[in-house]
Amino acid sequence: MSATRRLDLTAIERALREVQGRFAALSQHFTEPRDPLTDEVLQNVLEGYALIDDYVARGVDLFDLQQLDLMLEINATVLCGRDPVRRLEYAQHLAATEEHFFNNVEGGIKDLFNWYCAYRSESVWKRAAGVYVRILSKPQLFIEGNNRSGSLIVSYLLMRAGLPPFVLTLENAEGYFNPSSVIRNSAKHGVKALYELPKIKKKYAAFLEEQAPDPRKFFLHDTPMPVFQGGL
Repeated sequence: MSATRRLDLTAIERALREVQGRFAALSQHFTEPRDPLTDEVLQNVLEGYALIDDYVARGVDLFDLQQLDLMLEINATVLCGRDPVRRLEYAQHLAATEEHFFNNVEGGIKDLFNWYCAYRSESVWKRAAGVYVRILSKPQLFIEGNNRSGSLIVSYLLMRAGLPPFVLTLENAEGYFNPSSVIRNSAKHGVKALYELPKIKKKYAAFLEEQAPDPRKFFLHDTPMPVFQGGL
């Protein structure tokens, strides 16, 4: 396996700051109201990118049964960052999220893991889109922060395949938020889901592929990115 190309967190922050600065204007085109991208949220998301960068560099497989709980760390990071004091403040919520994550029969990690195992042979775009749909549709994987956590897990999957991460930009904000609203309002089970969710997944996979940036935009340029086989 070749050396890992690490994320350029400065470039990612620059893209997110641009969205933050234009959020009021961008939100006029959103189908549902969205909370502003505050400095705290932005910083937590950056810490989330640093976390998945570390996961990929270390060869962590989030869909290994022994490492599924590392998804919880992604969610905890986007909600309260890595600061131990903030973690303590969120302790009750994080415990409730862990309970929901492991024990929610319809929308917990078992549902996501089973879906992933069934579709692991699909293209990375379809797998990433399908994972995002499974996380965000009702009932959601996490109690809060599903959009941000889901996008980081999507980025993790893309990076494991040697592709650049998904990063919110001025160009893709509308294409990201509006489909996400549709997914959030969709149920993952039932007759309607049987024909609705595959269509949503197909459209979102196409969006991810179309919006994929030049790898040089968010990766440092020193070494190539490894492509993992087998586990994905």
